[in-house]
Amino acid sequence: MEVIRQSLKYGVVGIGNTLLSLTVIWIMTQYGGYSHTFSNFTGYAVGLINSYLWNRQWTFHSDVSWKSGAIRFFGVFAVCYVLQLGLLMVLNRYCPEHPPVYDFFSPLLLRFEVDPLFYNQILSTVFYTIINFIINKFYTFKA
Repeated sequence: MEVIRQSLKYGVVGIGNTLLSLTVIWIMTQYGGYSHTFSNFTGYAVGLINSYLWNRQWTFHSDVSWKSGAIRFFGVFAVCYVLQLGLLMVLNRYCPEHPPVYDFFSPLLLRFEVDPLFYNQILSTVFYTIINFIINKFYTFKA
């Protein structure tokens, strides 16, 4: 099924972007002497551009023009990021001690002494990824 194939490719691109972003951040801070803030911004920008290129060509095989696709892609990123951040803030405010996914993940992560609020980060990141994939599939890269 095409959606499954695309979602798997989207995941591969996401993992690659994460590694690329972290590598850029690490090189800039460790060897370039740049601040963590500037390095973080640059690393995320590189990852976002890489994500657009790979998802446009490989994941969705889109015929949308480069300019139109890029404008949509970066707009979708901004909207999804704001939604993710909003969900995270709501979860942190109303579920600070016992997050929704706490019972599911706690047996695995309790031994690592993970802050309960990090569970909200996991949940909001999953939400971001799903929403971002859906909007990119049916809007950004749809001709």
